[in-house]
Amino acid sequence: MARRKELKNIASGLYGSFISRNNDVGGYWGIGKLCLLAQQSGVQIVRLDLLAKSIIPASSELSKLVSGYSSILKKHLSAKGIPENWLASATIELDFKPEHPSGKHILIATWGSLFKLVVNIADDMKKNHTVSGYSYCGPHNPRKESKSAGTERF
Repeated sequence: MARRKELKNIASGLYGSFISRNNDVGGYWGIGKLCLLAQQSGVQIVRLDLLAKSIIPASSELSKLVSGYSSILKKHLSAKGIPENWLASATIELDFKPEHPSGKHILIATWGSLFKLVVNIADDMKKNHTVSGYSYCGPHNPRKESKSAGTERF
């Protein structure tokens, strides 16, 4: 029997997949491409709406990324037997200039700047199922990055 509390697990799975280095767009890390989009658009936050299959700020290059994660969400819902009409919203939001996290967060800096990733699924009962965390990235720069030799995901 499907339960809304499973939406937290789905949000966690989306988070893990999205922050992964395997989240590539055209052979490069998707988050680096989103960071570049934010920088070029002069915004702090990039928001993917998985139900509407839209991204703000708009980007035709990254529309496949949004569609891909929308499909992943639908597969997870189907696997858990959760009807799509239980979802009021499903978003992935990246804040590229967040406040530094308080408390005892362990952050491993590779390169780039701090960002916050939030995956939120709101259900039809007005409950949010949210997973968030911090990491580091820099804007996409093909001169500094190696292109993936594997199969492109998005």
